[in-house]
Amino acid sequence: MKAVLLRTMNDPISATLRERYFRGISDRFIALRGAPFSLSPADVSLISAWESAGIPLEVVLEGIDQPFALRPGRPHAPGKIRTLSFCRASVERAFERYRERVVGGKHPAAGVKTPEKKRVARTAVEEFLVRRPSELSAIMAEYENALALLSVERPDDEALERLDERIDAALRESASPAARREAASAVGRDHPELGGSAKKAAVEILLAKSIREKYRVPYASLFYY
Repeated sequence: MKAVLLRTMNDPISATLRERYFRGISDRFIALRGAPFSLSPADVSLISAWESAGIPLEVVLEGIDQPFALRPGRPHAPGKIRTLSFCRASVERAFERYRERVVGGKHPAAGVKTPEKKRVARTAVEEFLVRRPSELSAIMAEYENALALLSVERPDDEALERLDERIDAALRESASPAARREAASAVGRDHPELGGSAKKAAVEILLAKSIREKYRVPYASLFYY
């Protein structure tokens, strides 16, 4: 999959695939967002990072659709989804689900009901609050908020999304210089074609994910369950 996406740009087949990839993503986002709009350089870099990471077009489109689906009846609400980066987390989640399907990993089926997802997410958050890793004391207040959000009958999906974004930002801020160097080295090794803002975005994504894995930091959003 990745080999197809990363063929040299001198290959006309590869160039056609790349054009289709970029155009498919930009057209879908612009159509959903509405109003006159053009992608920013940061948006283009993010698409490049997704392409370089080998995320299939249909998976990216699934991830882009999700944030807009959270706003039934108001897909173009002002002040909400202004840039493609707002869809980054949902694209990553869609890719994780895709990879698990491909390798036959165990994961709750797409039809799992919200009450069950809420129960699993709340259990994960409660377990994390009991463990309370001293290195991550700065994010414990966010998990107290997560527990409160997950305790109501109908959790606020957008609030949980924003909470996960704040947690990822805090995790990146808490990362040691050594951890950041390791993430940068991994991106440089696995994706040597990336540079500039695209490489920086890939490093930030990997950094947060590696810290979550190291300390078993759960997600708050129900989309992960």
